[in-house]
Parts: sequence; C-alpha cells; structure tokens
Amino acid sequence: MDYQAFFFDFDGVLADSVEVKTRAFAKLFEPHGPEIVGRVMNHHRLHGGMTRVDKFGHYYRKYLGTSLNDKEMADLCRRFAKLVVDEVVAAPEILGAGEFLQRWSSQLDCFVISAAPEEEIRKIVKRRGMTGYFKEVLGAPVDKKKNLQTLLDKYGLNPSRCCFFGDAESDYLAARACGVDFFGIVPDKDAPLLQLHPGIKWTKDFRDLEKVLVSKL
Repeated sequence: MDYQAFFFDFDGVLADSVEVKTRAFAKLFEPHGPEIVGRVMNHHRLHGGMTRVDKFGHYYRKYLGTSLNDKEMADLCRRFAKLVVDEVVAAPEILGAGEFLQRWSSQLDCFVISAAPEEEIRKIVKRRGMTGYFKEVLGAPVDKKKNLQTLLDKYGLNPSRCCFFGDAESDYLAARACGVDFFGIVPDKDAPLLQLHPGIKWTKDFRDLEKVLVSKL
C-alpha cells in the first residue's frame, strides 16, 4: 500500500520546541507563584496539541478561580507569541526531519496541522525555510480533526493511504477519527502519549521512522 500524503504536527515532531512553550507559560504565570507555575507546566507537558487559548482559559478557571475577558486573552496570547516565535524558529529539528521532508515532499503531498495560531505557524515554517516542503500549513482556531478532514476532502485523499506524525493525544485522536494511519514521534516510552495509548507505533526521530515505513513507501 503506497501512501498518498503525510501530515505533521510541528512542535515536538518537526522541531524540538515543546520546552520553548513550557518556559513561556512558566514566565507568564510567575506572578502567581511557584505552585501555580508548577501546575501550569505539568498540565502543558501532558496536553500537547491543546491550543494556548484553551490552556489559558483552563489555567485561569481551574488554578486561579477567575475568567479572562477577550481583551485579557488577546493580551496573553500576544505576550506568549512574543516569547516563543523567535525561539521556535531557532529550535533544533527533530533528528532526520529535514532529510525526511526533502526526500518525500517531492514524491507525495505533505501538510502541517498545528495547534498554534495559523498565521504564527505559517510564519515559523517560512522563517525556518520549510515552506517548499508543504502543500498547506493549517493551525488554530480550527481543531486538528477538522483541519485534517478538510485536507482529505480538498485533495481527494484516501485516508487509509495517509499517515499523521504527531506527539500528542489530539494528533492521534484526529488521525483515528479520520481513518488515517498514525505514528508517534516521541522521545521515549514514558512520553505522555504512550502512557495514554500504549499500543501506538512510535519512533524517537525520523531516522528510525524510515526503517519502519520502508515497506509502505
């Protein structure tokens, strides 16, 4: 069975940038004390793929007992973006990701589906010199399942001949809901995704991944 298309999450999958965002959340919640910072960091690490808007709303409701109005949310998101964009652009790639994209983007369609704001993730992809690898780059506020289904429909792709590479439960659930193959790109067997779904096929980087997929490409 030959694949028609590959779908990629970005943070933690193509770029080693998850902790960039962990540090940004920690910085923004510093005024609320170390206990709150610790809870925020732990939640963020366990819930990759959740948008920053949803995370800010959750942290303020659950940890601070208050809610954010639209202006406050917009200000937090602006400050967050200011903290992370340059660092994500500069973050090292997951090993083998660039070579993998260079090899396969000329042979099949490749897409990014991220939980980051769409304008922001497109800017990051462009600044990293990766735009040419991808047919489209999609992000929030549309969720990953909807964006994945939109791309499948738009390009007439057979879900069973597509694969999603991700590191978060939201990636896995989107792929499963749309009938798309899934491979986890995670650092080790203790990754949160594998704790939730231990049966997932996974590799730590794209060097190993080619060995796993070679029979299907």
